[in-house]
Amino acid sequence: MQRAIDRAYLVQEYGEVWKHARLTAEQYAETEFIADWPREGGIILDAVREGAGRIMDRVNAAVRPIFDRSAQGGLDQVGTLGQQLLQRRNYVAGMRGRTATFQSLIDAPPQAWSDAYSDRSIVKEIDQLVIQITPDRHEGSTVVIELQGSRWHPRLEFDAARAQRFHQAASSRELAAPVRVDARIRSLDSGNRFAKPKAKILNLATNREVTLHMSGEADFLALHPYHTAESVTLYVCPVLEAGGFDLNGGDLQFLAVA
Repeated sequence: MQRAIDRAYLVQEYGEVWKHARLTAEQYAETEFIADWPREGGIILDAVREGAGRIMDRVNAAVRPIFDRSAQGGLDQVGTLGQQLLQRRNYVAGMRGRTATFQSLIDAPPQAWSDAYSDRSIVKEIDQLVIQITPDRHEGSTVVIELQGSRWHPRLEFDAARAQRFHQAASSRELAAPVRVDARIRSLDSGNRFAKPKAKILNLATNREVTLHMSGEADFLALHPYHTAESVTLYVCPVLEAGGFDLNGGDLQFLAVA
C-alpha cells in the first residue's frame, strides 16, 4: 500500500511516473502515513495523514477502472501474444523500410500510454496486496480497501475470484504497432528450458538501456551476428502493460533485424 501511495505522489508531483522512479529523501516525508495497530476481524489496518487527499484521490482514480472491469467479470480479449506477434511480423514483412521509427513515438508520444503507465505503476502495487486471496492461496478471505481523499470513495471489495480477475487485468500485456529502432546490443542471453532468450539493448533514440524480449531460439540466432556491432536497426514492438508504456524504459519485443 505504501508503494502505491509513493507512485501516486510521483504522478501528482511530475504528471507521470517512469520506470524505476524513486522518491527523494525529502519526498518520503510527504508520503508517510501513521498506521494504527491492526484491530479485530482479521487484519484491519487504519492509516491516516493530514493533507493527503490528492494522493488518495489519485490512487482511487488509477485503481477504480481496473476494479470495475474485474467486478463485472469481463476482461477485454485482444488475442494471445503469439497471435499478435505473428500479425506484427507479417506487417513488417510487407512494410519493411516504411515502418514507423521509434523516434516518431518520441516526437509525438501517445498520451494514453503515459497515463496508463502511471496508473499501472499504482495498480500493480494494489494487485500485490489483493492477490494474496486468490483461490490457490486463501479462498474464502476478502480484502476491502476504503480510501478517503477529497471525499470518501466507494469501497473496493475483493473476493478470491475478483482478486484473480483484477490480477489478470493489472498484469495484461499486449504488443503495440511495430517500429524501427537503432540499437546497440549490450548483452544477449540464449535462455534455457525455463526462460526465453532476451537481450539488453541501448536504444539509441533515447540513449537508455531496455530489455528486448525474443520468442525463441530463431530470434536469438537472427540477432547473434550483430552482438558486437556498433549499431543494428531492428523491427520491434513496444510491450504495453495494462495499456501503458514508458518510452524511456519500457520493454520491447523483437520482430526481425531490419
